[in-house]
Amino acid sequence: MKTDVESRAYTLDPVTFEVLKNAFVTIVDQMAEQILRTCYSFVIYARDFSSALCDREGNTIMQGSQDIAVHVGTLHFTCKAVIEAFGDDIHLGDVFAVNDPYVGGTHFNDVRIVRPIFYEGEIIAYSQSNGHWADVGGSVPGSFDVNAKEHFQEGIRIPPVRLWDRGVYRGDVVRLIVSNTRVPADAEGDLHAQASATRVAEQEILRLVDKYGIDTILTAFDEVQDYVERLTRQRVAEMPDGTWETEDYIDYDPSKGEGLIPVTVKMTIEGDQLSYDLTESHPAIGSFINAGFGSAFSGVIAGTKTFFPDVPLNSGFYRAVEVDLGPEGSVVNAPWPIAVTGFCAGPYEKIMNSIFELWSQLQPERALACSFNLEYLLVGGRDTRYESRPIFMWYDWMVGGWGGRNGKDGSNATAPIFGVGLAVQPLEAQERLCPVLTTGHEIRTDSGGPGR
Repeated sequence: MKTDVESRAYTLDPVTFEVLKNAFVTIVDQMAEQILRTCYSFVIYARDFSSALCDREGNTIMQGSQDIAVHVGTLHFTCKAVIEAFGDDIHLGDVFAVNDPYVGGTHFNDVRIVRPIFYEGEIIAYSQSNGHWADVGGSVPGSFDVNAKEHFQEGIRIPPVRLWDRGVYRGDVVRLIVSNTRVPADAEGDLHAQASATRVAEQEILRLVDKYGIDTILTAFDEVQDYVERLTRQRVAEMPDGTWETEDYIDYDPSKGEGLIPVTVKMTIEGDQLSYDLTESHPAIGSFINAGFGSAFSGVIAGTKTFFPDVPLNSGFYRAVEVDLGPEGSVVNAPWPIAVTGFCAGPYEKIMNSIFELWSQLQPERALACSFNLEYLLVGGRDTRYESRPIFMWYDWMVGGWGGRNGKDGSNATAPIFGVGLAVQPLEAQERLCPVLTTGHEIRTDSGGPGR
């Protein structure tokens, strides 16, 4: 029996399809280059951002191949949130912002900029840039409060809001947003960098429309997603049917000073359908180490995508992977107003490591042991060196080791599992922007286990 995707007709010839598929990849990579060249904060410069093209329904056409893992599988949620919020009130020249974890975002620092792309008066697509702002307010610098119990302690929550109205910059709205951060100049600068990246995508899509015609481009949007779904299902169908289950643990609940907090993941393969069940995970805890549904979905997708490295990333992949998080109220499906900013230090890593364990059972030749846990350094305060920049924000993530592989050692000095795609920040730049002095930056010999 054919699945729905197998029964669909494909109209593009193979050469045109391949050219346009790779053109979409190039466009999101161009967006990334634009952000790197124009961003203000070193958090974003170190690649804590992602880019995507979405179709007119908000489904992801293509996401950047070098994007940070923790944003994978979430950009279509926020694009659809913008569409739902504004409906027919979306116009040429509009640009929107949203950072709401409760509509499928990750945490409040991850601010998404969404631009509709019009052709002859009709929306044909959306471009989106997601960047981690260094601070969005809240009770502590950097907006990562370990003791936060509600999102009100974590910073400003931005529902879908219009920043440009028919091409006119709404400075009053932007000032309202950035005034709630400790580094408003950086926030507004990063906002413009992200908006310029979405403009690059708009220009490139319209260039393709001029060359190939609108019907061909709209068809390519659909067929690229269908191709990824079909390819993923074919790979899944080659694997044995069955169910595998594992459990990983968040070390402790900071609100209680104790633990352990289990995250349970069950994987089932039946024919060409791959499913995950996380419904038996622990209830949400009284700290910021919870995940909204978008973050948990991202962990599943990013972990699974590791075993499909040559498959492009778009909504076709998401259609081939069924995820059941259960009802709201768990550590992997935290509802408003439960704190969620620390999801990357807890549920997200545990979901990904659990999926590595499950696939290691399924394919022992590709076994991968768990990675080191996120080690995050965040210091903020007053900097008396600069009158124009009185508040400093020092972000850094410590590199560490990943687990051993079949016949090989684990990788040394790599990004944490949630941050695959991150770059090490230049020490000289950190010292210039922050009142810190680095006396050494090196690998500690024999600091990790030798393995066996």
